[in-house]
Amino acid sequence: MKFKNVFWGMSLIIIGTLLVARNTGWIDFDWMNIIRLWPLLFILWGLSVLPIRENIKIGVLVILLGGATWFVLDYSGQGRFNNFEFIINKQFDNDDNTLTNSRQDFTIPFADSIENASLHLDAAAGKFVVDDSTADLLSFSQEGRHTGHYEYLVRRNKHNAVVKITEREEHVFHNNNHKVVTIRMNTHPVWDIDLDAGASAINYDLQAFKIRKINLDGGAGLFKMTVGDKYPDVKINIDAGASSITLRVPEDAGCDLDITAVLSGKQLSGFKKTSNGHYQTENYDTAKNKIHLNVDAAVSSFHIVRY
Repeated sequence: MKFKNVFWGMSLIIIGTLLVARNTGWIDFDWMNIIRLWPLLFILWGLSVLPIRENIKIGVLVILLGGATWFVLDYSGQGRFNNFEFIINKQFDNDDNTLTNSRQDFTIPFADSIENASLHLDAAAGKFVVDDSTADLLSFSQEGRHTGHYEYLVRRNKHNAVVKITEREEHVFHNNNHKVVTIRMNTHPVWDIDLDAGASAINYDLQAFKIRKINLDGGAGLFKMTVGDKYPDVKINIDAGASSITLRVPEDAGCDLDITAVLSGKQLSGFKKTSNGHYQTENYDTAKNKIHLNVDAAVSSFHIVRY
């Protein structure tokens, strides 16, 4: 077998299969994910001119094309979901939101079969609160002066759901610090939360929810989060700028902390330093529930409270 024949044959088969599956609704993917792989052409070109045996080249080719196919399907979680998606843009109750209070509300229905859910939120500026549960999968409410307008995208299959909430671009330069966004989530699924906080005030009380992972990318903000004991192995990643961060964790949970804090103050009650930048609670090895923390904070105040 010649390398170039195998390359073109496999490439055409993979592309054709993806097109058929996409057109029939079995899978959904973004063509931009394929364009992102253009540097792979240089790798394959280099592989073709190497003075090695054809069967080795073909083996490497199979691995590369298999990995590329996985990337196209799995990027942003799209490969794990059927083509059930919708975008709904709600309008404000008041068109002139510069003079009067404006409000935006939407709910995303829940199905009993959903076991895992992900929330991706572009918070921008304002105050964001999670303080209660809902029978829906998620409910969103925004109120205040100078508010932006949020759009949402939902992808889901029988057992999984992904919710992405973003602020419409034309509002990013508005002074929307006077808005309050309240989010309520369903307590049944296991949740992953990805939060792009910006210059926000965040108060997330997540005690009632099964939280598996939290990613917080924060700018100059005030961030307070409370994690409960509904899930046995929680991962929390925090990357913050000039922020004040308070994290509340259950006292009986074993906590492991890796922290890089440049010009930052930290209060780590109940933690013992094991090495440079690494801390653990005394009950880490014996605790039933564990929380893994990775913090990169610059010019920030970081405080862990064990309640």
